[in-house]
Amino acid sequence: MSDTARCRREADAAHLAATGRPWVHLKAAVTLDGRIATRSGESRWITGPESRRRAHRLRAQSDAVMVGVGTVLADDPALDVREVRGWNPVRFVLDTNLRIPSHSRVLQSARGVSSVILHGPAAAPASRASLASLPGVALAEIPLDARGRLDIVAALGELGRRGMRRVLVEGGAGVHGALLDAGVVDEVSIFVAPVLMGDDAAVPLARGRALPHLADALRLCDVRITRLGIDVLIEGRVPRPSRASTP
Repeated sequence: MSDTARCRREADAAHLAATGRPWVHLKAAVTLDGRIATRSGESRWITGPESRRRAHRLRAQSDAVMVGVGTVLADDPALDVREVRGWNPVRFVLDTNLRIPSHSRVLQSARGVSSVILHGPAAAPASRASLASLPGVALAEIPLDARGRLDIVAALGELGRRGMRRVLVEGGAGVHGALLDAGVVDEVSIFVAPVLMGDDAAVPLARGRALPHLADALRLCDVRITRLGIDVLIEGRVPRPSRASTP
């Protein structure tokens, strides 16, 4: 392990001990007009191979990767590490009503890489039993927030209780919006491709609360910009004053 990786792991462990939740690293691939998918949900591939390799490296550096069930239904991702050498993260799926199909790649590959489905209190008992019987798959019940969605801070607390020190969040727009609304995003990596959709119904990077004033927008610090083929990677950290306290 390199000195940089060792320092990151130590910092992540300290963050978990202080907050009860993992370090939250939000990652997305977007077009120039800020869209992560077409209106039908198609997103493969917005960015090029260089960006995808970097994204897999981010997975390999994480204890966990987390997505919403909408991403699973639209893309059927495996959420493992293939483009680079490294360990596969534990996969977490936010799925309030257990809509995830049992044949999903993220579940069928769970024999080698464990998957955890975070669901709401009203999820059908039959669905719970069926999914829990799959090899390598675990379920955890999470309370709902005021809008009837999984409480994102409680979900992160569940990851923390399972020892996850760093989670890479890969979608979708609702999950990104909930995390940003809750003020629990710590770091951001946005891969920007020279592509324009020009469709106001295409899926945005995040669907969160209304933002009446530009002064209220989140501005990253420690920003780094990297050219990856024809794409551009923009990375930065969320300013400390806007981070949430212990869940």
